[in-house]
Amino acid sequence: MSQIPAAGAPLDTGSLRLKGVDHLAHVTWKPEETLHFYRDVLGLPLVHAITATGWVTEDFPDFVHFFFALGKGNHLAFFYYFGLPEEEDPGDLMHRSRHLALHVDTEEELTAWRVRLKEHGVRVTPPLAHELLESLYFDDPNGIQLEITRPLRAFADVDARDAELTLRALSDIAKGERPTVEDMWRRKGELARDHAEQAAAAEEKVSIR
Repeated sequence: MSQIPAAGAPLDTGSLRLKGVDHLAHVTWKPEETLHFYRDVLGLPLVHAITATGWVTEDFPDFVHFFFALGKGNHLAFFYYFGLPEEEDPGDLMHRSRHLALHVDTEEELTAWRVRLKEHGVRVTPPLAHELLESLYFDDPNGIQLEITRPLRAFADVDARDAELTLRALSDIAKGERPTVEDMWRRKGELARDHAEQAAAAEEKVSIR
């Protein structure tokens, strides 16, 4: 059993690093179906449940907060709120965008998971390759989209550098009134050229010395 670290000297805030996901939380109005799906279909152990009458403020509803283990110290959690009216389903775009992706290593595992899900009556897509991933998509009993994904290759330094340029370009153009993906690509090209020119100038200085 892991031990809670004892309090010690204050840490240097500049050395702080996050160490993965402790838990991701959703709300359910279907506790029985949610338990069956995650414990019995996906095989995730149920490891903890919190029950409380309110929380933080007087108008916070009574709840049960239960946790499934995802592995490597990560957890998926659900709130069930007593007396909370069920919300309307999100639109299709938000439904597909707000999803949880679960990792496997191999094509064989991905194929086997598709077989298992279909055996349990879960509607699941064929494997879909996109960029550096291949994935299956399906919904849990709460209408939350889930993904099981395998890497087609590991992320590399070039991917991180490209992501940095992409997000810098996006940050610049998203301040405008009607930004488009074409605007972002154009700005990214400008930033890439600036970066290349600066690198060339720095290299030239070194060679002169």
